[in-house]
Amino acid sequence: MLLFSKIKSVKFACLLFLFTSISVIGLQSPTVPAENISLNYDLLEFNIKVEDLELFAKQGKVTNELNFYLKRISPERREELKEFLNQSFDVNPVLIYRYSRTSVGIKILKRIGEIIQTPHNINGFYGLRGALIQTAAASGKVSLIEFLKNYPTEIQINLPELLKLIQQITKEEETTANFIKALQQKSIGTKQDFNTDLDLANKGNYGAIKQTLEFYDTKRDRKIVTDLYLPQKKSDSIPLILVSNGLGAKRSRFSGLAQYLTSHGFAVVIPDHPGSDSQRQKDFLKGLYKENFAATDFIDRPLDISYILDELEKINSNKLQKKLNLKQVGIFGYSIGGTTALSLAGAEINFDKLEKDCSQPLSLFNISTLYQCRALELDKKQPSLKDARIKAAYMFVPFGNSMFSEEQLNKVNIPTMIQVVDRDFLTSLLVEQIPLFNSLNSSDSFLVVSEKLPHSNVTLSKEKQAVQGEIFQIARDYQKMLSLIFFQNYIAENKAYKPYLTTEYLQEVAQEPYNLHLVNEAITIENE
Repeated sequence: MLLFSKIKSVKFACLLFLFTSISVIGLQSPTVPAENISLNYDLLEFNIKVEDLELFAKQGKVTNELNFYLKRISPERREELKEFLNQSFDVNPVLIYRYSRTSVGIKILKRIGEIIQTPHNINGFYGLRGALIQTAAASGKVSLIEFLKNYPTEIQINLPELLKLIQQITKEEETTANFIKALQQKSIGTKQDFNTDLDLANKGNYGAIKQTLEFYDTKRDRKIVTDLYLPQKKSDSIPLILVSNGLGAKRSRFSGLAQYLTSHGFAVVIPDHPGSDSQRQKDFLKGLYKENFAATDFIDRPLDISYILDELEKINSNKLQKKLNLKQVGIFGYSIGGTTALSLAGAEINFDKLEKDCSQPLSLFNISTLYQCRALELDKKQPSLKDARIKAAYMFVPFGNSMFSEEQLNKVNIPTMIQVVDRDFLTSLLVEQIPLFNSLNSSDSFLVVSEKLPHSNVTLSKEKQAVQGEIFQIARDYQKMLSLIFFQNYIAENKAYKPYLTTEYLQEVAQEPYNLHLVNEAITIENE
């Protein structure tokens, strides 16, 4: 059957995408559980019993009714489906409850509800919320089988919409695969032995002295708690790196990076951003805020960085004996921290472009657009947030392609490095990262593509957590190495590190299959 040939060709990617997306959101208690999943396509109707799926998942039994569908897919696909049906995702029921009431959570669920419906073609928004919160509350886990059992009504799948999503996923996968393949083929021609004079895998020669500073910006009534890492026994002009964290992160999130960079002679500052830090997350979980971050933080975060630099200038002349070189400052930005870095580098929000992008149907391939759309809550008259003291920016999976127009991104004329991953529906490589990179104006702009590494761990199932630690250690090692090479070149201006900012070196140190590719020119995506 044509329908099943289409479905099997994408490894059930549509189901995996839908249910890993919704495994972090939910609400309310259901009433009568679902017993059947109905798929309607033109005049044809297909029904699958939830009980049959459970028997297949837990005992490997295939009923006659289910065999009607399974016999149309290969044995490999059957095992894939069985494995997925048995996967569970550790979740926080309170977070699910709160997040589903945010503007972003509601929009995601409503978009998924266009596909997973209740009878009579009704958007499945409320059923999704009910099933997810019921499943999560029972055990702190979400699995597809338990979700289906807790769905409050019969499930009706909008098959035309599902097939459209499948086609989109297939195209996205193929285009990404072709792009990575092109990078791999290009790298083959440059493959060569690389003699490493410097050991970048380990810490440097300096110990790290950490102190916590509390600053209070009276103009904005904003207390900013900051960790300052200083290289021990280094008294000359010390270059400074600021770290702007992701949403809800603790300052300790990048303490390993800070100690590593400090050991190589940098001073590192990691502040909390009050409207989007870990404390805001705690308050959000308590129900003190409707949204998990404040839209005003798109403005306050860059202002936090500039304010910290102002305060450091004051204490540098006395308490720090003028150790810091505050004229050569770099910034490391993770996710929304990358957006912060772009603002500090001179990009300003283009509200016309943002309104246009936010009026389009929601793409499930680039969830960051929903976070960018929160900026529409701001006053459209905003001053430039550029800080001339920022001389270079390293960004890991940043977002801002909808917030900043090409004209605005052209204003970013400092050296930049954007590290991205090829598997990321939060900040899509094709839709978000590459267009953003192509708009940067500096000749010293670099894109590093990391293969098979995730944006974060929110989509890792419980069954795959055994390898999670290894994968994330590799990701952290890459961040350390790449940021050190970049900042040594453009902040410390250490010429010894120039050979390391090359494809040859990245090929030498990359760990299979988590390959690294360095790009220093505009990218054209081939759609086949």
